[in-house]
Amino acid sequence: MLLERTLLAALVALLILATALPGEAMEWNRSAIGEGQWWRLWTGQFCHWSSFHLAGNLAAVGAIALIAGSGIRRWLCTLPLLAPILSVFLLASAPALTHYRGLSGLVGVLIVGAALDGGTLGRLLGLAYLGKLGFDAVSGAHSPLLPEGITSTWQAHLGGVLLGAATAAGLRRCRIERRSKS
Repeated sequence: MLLERTLLAALVALLILATALPGEAMEWNRSAIGEGQWWRLWTGQFCHWSSFHLAGNLAAVGAIALIAGSGIRRWLCTLPLLAPILSVFLLASAPALTHYRGLSGLVGVLIVGAALDGGTLGRLLGLAYLGKLGFDAVSGAHSPLLPEGITSTWQAHLGGVLLGAATAAGLRRCRIERRSKS
């Protein structure tokens, strides 16, 4: 319980910090990370291009929480831990990407949580998200949440889904181990 509260507090702190400070200092920036600005591995996933972008991402998190119910807490707890892993995934999977801002990659983790914990509606949401991911990867679609000239980074969304799947496997293994000890 203490660990869960600590991780949720870290999530809120990262979101506040990355929003309050200038985006240029917080964004995922390939060359700055290469120069040793490691904090960007975390903060780049939590800063946004605009207030509208932030509001859209938070609305998505809220909608997912409604679908998944209280089980979403454990998924939210993973986000501060998964943020730097997603950032490293972007370094490897999107070599042309120079700047990134947004929570939408980590929303992919929560989508997996909703698909597993949210019943039929959660599974439908998961399928719709995978369809959108495929469409974005093929078309390079522009999100209405993003400023002109900024496109959706489908690699972040893919990384979020993959991290969500790995998290699901880890959570399942923990449950199995707890049951076997009982």
